[in-house]
Amino acid sequence: MSEITPFTLSFLKLHRQNAASVLERLPVEDTVAFLQEVPIDLAAKTLEVMAPQYVAQCFLIMPSETCSKLMQEMKATTGISLFRFMPSSAKQTILHQLLPDKKALVKRRLSYTQELVGAWMNSDNPPVSPTTLVGEVRKYLRLAKTEVAYAPCVVGKDGKVIGVLSLARLIVAKDSSAVSKIMESDFKVISDRATVKSISSLPHWERFDSLPIANRAGKFIGVLTLKDLNKALSVVKGGVSTEQMDSVLMDGVNAYVSTLSWLIQSVATPSADSYIDSKGGRNGS
Repeated sequence: MSEITPFTLSFLKLHRQNAASVLERLPVEDTVAFLQEVPIDLAAKTLEVMAPQYVAQCFLIMPSETCSKLMQEMKATTGISLFRFMPSSAKQTILHQLLPDKKALVKRRLSYTQELVGAWMNSDNPPVSPTTLVGEVRKYLRLAKTEVAYAPCVVGKDGKVIGVLSLARLIVAKDSSAVSKIMESDFKVISDRATVKSISSLPHWERFDSLPIANRAGKFIGVLTLKDLNKALSVVKGGVSTEQMDSVLMDGVNAYVSTLSWLIQSVATPSADSYIDSKGGRNGS
């Protein structure tokens, strides 16, 4: 790869939302060529913040093996949202190559129609019991492999939510405190069968970045984050969420379009003495 590659990769890591906005303005073929040349985990994280309609177009021209690797790295909510814009045959090919746990998770979420809360729920962080210590939760979040988007919920022995934690309180609380001492008890549990439109105006969104989700039996099964709610509304309404619109305007993103397009060409075109081959290995190093 060219010497400009470290700068390009750094741009993706530090300004992912801006980079995503730029990539969405390029021809799909150019974006695909670029993403196939960057590390799979970085490509997946970049795709996560892009419009699912555009990502679906990318997946339709990518090799199915690459799509499955990206899907494996991506959050389930993101993968499911882009699946809804792909033909059934393409979805089945990608699903077939996923690891069993991820495949089962995606299939469960696809059983919900896209306007339902269950299709957008997040279950990355398992719930904790009321006697769990703050220090234990902090340690789990520090070691988490995925980006921390919300704090765990507190669930009783019957599987029902009894409290909601916030990252802000976890930061300032003592390690030796039980989570029952710092949890919020005035919150709203939403049904997995509720529509995203029906719960979008809940006043609780002014206080919480995520709300717990329960099944028909009232048992905790995940959370809906405010970020995923915005994404869901943008897909259901067929428009662009406020968050997506802000990302287009921030930091003068238009100025990056021609520059990043040039960088993409330099990354996608291997130099004479060093390149990444089709198996992911480095040749000439």
